Order: sequence, then structure tokens, then C-alpha cells
Amino acid sequence: MNIAICDDNPKMIGQIETLLLSFFEDDPNQFSYEAFLSGESLVDHLTKEESAFQLYLLDVEMKSLDGFEVARFIRERDQQAIIIFITSHVEWMPEAFEVNAFHYLIKPVDEVKVKQVLMKALEQFSLRKMILQFTIKKKVYTVYLGQVEYFESMKRKMVLHLKNGKEYEYYGTMKEVIDKVSPQLFTQVHHSYVINMDYVQMKSGETIVMRSGREIAITKSLISLFNGPIVITS
Repeated sequence: MNIAICDDNPKMIGQIETLLLSFFEDDPNQFSYEAFLSGESLVDHLTKEESAFQLYLLDVEMKSLDGFEVARFIRERDQQAIIIFITSHVEWMPEAFEVNAFHYLIKPVDEVKVKQVLMKALEQFSLRKMILQFTIKKKVYTVYLGQVEYFESMKRKMVLHLKNGKEYEYYGTMKEVIDKVSPQLFTQVHHSYVINMDYVQMKSGETIVMRSGREIAITKSLISLFNGPIVITS
């Protein structure tokens, strides 16, 4: 996993570096990281370099380009990256919903909490690599679950909607989908829909707007799940 740390405080960067080294001490080859002292330097790097990061640790309060602005730039290029905000002001976190933040850490960062969040991030990263296989006219298709925007149930068939706009229709049931996918990545929001939380753009009334622009109805009992930023707590 390639990790980017972005904070305009060198002391905070040093603290995060130490925590990362401690977290990966049993397998140091499992990760690499680069540190950036400003939002501008990270954006400049992403503009010039083809190499991408899978996880970003972003300070919210930075001069010129703040963490939210940097995250929006990242999301324009990469919908799969895991973004974790670091902030002193929890009241700003509703903005994290706009960029589908994975989590946020409150300063001063707690070592135990940081390691818990990193563990969940690794689990999430592994989940996105899982595959789904289905058959259409005797031909077997394989897709990565991380590429699925949402599943739609239509009578005896399932419609698989991918993030690139492709659709596959095959015989199957919602129960089979729910049994296959991880509840950490997918959520059933309606009897006809299971959505990938990575591709939620916003909540609008009693619907969820996906990044493709598709609006999906939410069962009333689940509306409260979308009243704030999408985070995974310990």
C-alpha cells in the first residue's frame, strides 16, 4: 500500500511516520509512504507523477489549499483511494461526506485509534480486491466488487451496474448478493438496491445520489445512516 501524508506541521508528519513504522513493523515491505508539507505540493506531485497512492492522511487546516480541496482533487482522479482526515475541529467533518472520507482522526492523534483506523483501512483495501462471478448465456463473467457501483434487483434477475457505466443482467437473487458482498463495503438501502458506499456522492431527501448521477431510493428506516459523513468507527 502506498501512503501519502500531507500536513503543514513537520512535527505532526514525524508523529504519523512513527505510527506508520510501528504499525507495519512486522512487515515493512507491505507499505511505502511520502510526506508533503502543503496541499499544493501533494497536488503538484499527483499532477506530474503517474504513480498513485492508495491511502491519504490529510490535515484539514492547511494554508492555501486545505485538506478538503486536496481531497476533491484526489477524487477527480481516483474514486477508490482511502482518505483519512486529521483535524482539531470535528464540527467541520460533514464536509467529508462530499469526498467520501473513510474516517477522520482528531488531534492530538491517539496511537491506539490510529492503528485501529489503519487496520480497518487495510481490511477495506483487501475487500475492494474481491471478485464476483456470474453466468450469462453459459459464459462466466468475473468482475472486481470494488468496480461495482450498485446491484439492482428486477424480479428473478440482478442488474450489475459498474462504475464505468457498463451493465450486466443475470439470473440471481438479492439474498445471493448480500451473502457474497461485504457489509463493510456494501449496504442494502432498499429491497431492490444494494449500493457500494465508495460511490455515494450525497443524500438528497429520501434518495442517495451516486457518483454516476443515478438516484436511488432509501428505505425510511435507513435514512438516518446518511445524515452525516460516511465513516467507519471502531
